[in-house]
Amino acid sequence: MAKKKNRQTGFGIAADSRAEVDEAAYFARKCGLTRDEALQMIREALRLPVVKPNKDGKRNH
Repeated sequence: MAKKKNRQTGFGIAADSRAEVDEAAYFARKCGLTRDEALQMIREALRLPVVKPNKDGKRNH
């Protein structure tokens, strides 16, 4: 018997959760995108902005 290859996810980008994959698949169908593009867009939208400190090292609130 031949060895089975390791299974890859259905995406070029590894997914963190099943819910994220399902949401990306729905968004891709709805907007006419590939699943990879939809997953990348979702992750970019969820990315938190980087807070840069001021000259004195304190953050503005």
